[in-house]
Amino acid sequence: MSDLEGQRGSPPMWGARTWPWGQRTLARIAELRALLEFEWKRAERDSCVEELKDSARAHLKEAEEAVGSARRWWPRAGQVDSALANMNSAHTTIMRIAPLEDLRGMLPDLVALVEENLLLHDQRRSKIAKSMRDWKNDGNISQRHTVVDAVRAAYRVQEREVVRVRSFSRIVYGWAAGLMAISIAVAMLGAVYDDAVPMCFHPLGTIVCPTSGGAFTGDLDHDYHLATRPWDYVVVETAGLVAAAVTAAATLRQIRGTATAYNVPLALAVLKLPTGALTAVLGLLLMRGEFVPGLTALDTSAQIVAWAIIFGAAQQLFTRFVDERGNAVMQAVAGPESPRPRRLNVGGARRTSKRSTRHHGTRGTRSSVT
Repeated sequence: MSDLEGQRGSPPMWGARTWPWGQRTLARIAELRALLEFEWKRAERDSCVEELKDSARAHLKEAEEAVGSARRWWPRAGQVDSALANMNSAHTTIMRIAPLEDLRGMLPDLVALVEENLLLHDQRRSKIAKSMRDWKNDGNISQRHTVVDAVRAAYRVQEREVVRVRSFSRIVYGWAAGLMAISIAVAMLGAVYDDAVPMCFHPLGTIVCPTSGGAFTGDLDHDYHLATRPWDYVVVETAGLVAAAVTAAATLRQIRGTATAYNVPLALAVLKLPTGALTAVLGLLLMRGEFVPGLTALDTSAQIVAWAIIFGAAQQLFTRFVDERGNAVMQAVAGPESPRPRRLNVGGARRTSKRSTRHHGTRGTRSSVT
């Protein structure tokens, strides 16, 4: 057993091994630990290298412990950030230990990482491309520093993108929780004060409510008081929520998954449910207030429920803007199907197409940390 293996942290919790992001992160940590051991055996031994080895080992241990303590369904920000930051720091430290000939073999992947994350006019991006072009057989210390600095900057950009994904998903969850609380409050108030704002219509000679009805006697307020039931708002909101759930299932096919620790598509789907319940209520109230010409009086309870379903599905008109923003946030963290940015070849010439420039601008697509 090597000295590195003897210093490994305690095994992560079982939950991390059943979590896709946790699995990928643990696999990356194991890869970096093996790379550290390999480069440590090849490096020239001195006190500086010994300190770098200890630092990389400590970073990997911290990253492994952070993954092991993270919760799958609601990962804490500090744990995810700690895992990514320590893992990336360990990698850049290994790059400082590795012999220059080994670092030269890593250059293609490192250049690709930098191009995917740094701006086209970033000097660190141009310098690492120049280092790859001008790298001699053995290289030099200055070129090593150039590569390490560029890779470290690329990792920082990746970490900021993960923070953006986390912030967006938690904002969406927060709004969904708030809207759900409002919809529950509306249903409860409708059950307690069922005749305060009745969800009823009065076609010729009758009173029609979502769950009941009655005859029209001439006193509209009294007839509404007799016809309303505590479950009227509950039925309307349930119909709108179910319609929103079906709409959410249909729109999820247009959303690609995310490789980060935060499930943005799930947050977008959850937001649609309370929104559909509230749009069903608001839509029927607008119809009852004769806001829509020609639809001022529904004839049966089934028609009221049918319109509640339509208005619940219509929540997509409001949430589609959030969906678009969610897609933009997820596309910033590239996955296997994301279009690749334009590359710099070894000779330094840029191969740029008008199509890629038009769609991706001057910044390459970013890749996930794990």
